[in-house]
Amino acid sequence: MELSNREKKIVKIVKKYAPITGDEIANELSLSKSTIRTELAILVKLGILESKTNVGYFYNGDYVGNKNYDTLKSTKVEEVMGVAITAKATNTFAEVVSILFLHDIGTLFIVDEENNLAGVVSRKDLLKMLLANSSEHNLPVAMAMTRVPNVVYLHEGESIVDAIRKIITHEIDCLPVIKEENGKKVIGRVSKTTVIRTLLDELEG
Repeated sequence: MELSNREKKIVKIVKKYAPITGDEIANELSLSKSTIRTELAILVKLGILESKTNVGYFYNGDYVGNKNYDTLKSTKVEEVMGVAITAKATNTFAEVVSILFLHDIGTLFIVDEENNLAGVVSRKDLLKMLLANSSEHNLPVAMAMTRVPNVVYLHEGESIVDAIRKIITHEIDCLPVIKEENGKKVIGRVSKTTVIRTLLDELEG
């Protein structure tokens, strides 16, 4: 996955003026800082830029374009994904909470009878719903989940860079990995921890 035109412009500006603040980068692009926040976060996460508090952004000349970045672009999520923990839409709040704590995860994927992705529910979703219905622990989790097609997910053939971009852009902690096979079969999960572990392995490897 290649950098977007705006990301390439940001890298060019930082290479020329580093150290440079986010506000100064935005001014060079005639944009607001909030508009480029996602691009800056992605470039830092990928190691292309470095950020130092109260100083600004620096270009990491030892990283961009080298084998590390090429490797990350070619690493498929199916190579690093974890086991998908799922539940049915008919499971109750109490059952789903038990699954979350049993597996020590923050996000649960909801599937239909054929293991097709139906939705996603997080601890925050459950807490919000339970606060509004404190005595209704037997309500179906379908009432709290985010439903397809509003769920952000990864295809098995996408790269770890794609995963990083989606996690940052949509500000989510975990993504289901699906396989298009008579529906959207859930085959794995990629979390922030998965991404960080993959980046660390590559940088140290």
